[in-house]
Order: sequence, then C-alpha cells, then structure tokens
Amino acid sequence: MKCRDIMSHPPITVTPDKTLEEATELLAKHDIGLLVVVERDNPRRPIGVLSERDVVRAIAWKAPLTVTVREAGTFSGLLYVYADDPVEKALETMLKYGVRHVLVLEQNGDLLGVISMRDLVKYCKLSI
Repeated sequence: MKCRDIMSHPPITVTPDKTLEEATELLAKHDIGLLVVVERDNPRRPIGVLSERDVVRAIAWKAPLTVTVREAGTFSGLLYVYADDPVEKALETMLKYGVRHVLVLEQNGDLLGVISMRDLVKYCKLSI
C-alpha cells in the first residue's frame, strides 16, 4: 500500500501570519494535531508546520496568543514522504525522528496530504 492510500486529505493548512489563537482554533475544530504552514501565494507549497507540541512549547514560554505561526511553528527540517512511497516509509520516518506526523508530497514538492499515527493505526487494523 502507498502513502497516498492512507493519508488524510486535504491537509488543514495555515499561513505564517495567522496568530497562535487562530491556529489553535483550527486544530480544535478539525480535531487534529498538526497544521501545515503554507505560503500565502501558493497553498500547495509547505514551508513549515505547527504541531500540538509547538503550541504547548509556546504556552510554556508564556507567549501571548497573538504571536504568529511564524514565531511558534517549526520551519526547518520538515519531514515528508512522497505519495507513491510505501506506507512503511512513513512509519520508519516517524519512528526515526520521534514525531507523530509526516507530510505527503507530490514528486514536484506540492503538498498532497498528511499521515498521522492515527492514520497508521487505521492502516494496521485493516492489514490484520
């Protein structure tokens, strides 16, 4: 099975100029643990992520909810797999880096979806 077969699609995205408050509202509304940060002019180009861990870290550092996603998110070392990679590649990446999400990209780098641990658990249940 390929990554495209189990990914969550479409990914929930946010632009870097949004506030932490706006971003956390999106996380809660969609019951997800990761927002993909995209360029305002190109919503298919991922430039970062804002995870639940990023939000907790910002709150622990007493950041006001008015800080931007650019200030609170992660913008280097984005972890991803390609849509046609086997599902096992997503699991290996998550385990290697100790994360709960990976981006799913087209070969040209465009954002296609996200795979979460929740998606992998569903996949494992189907495979048994």
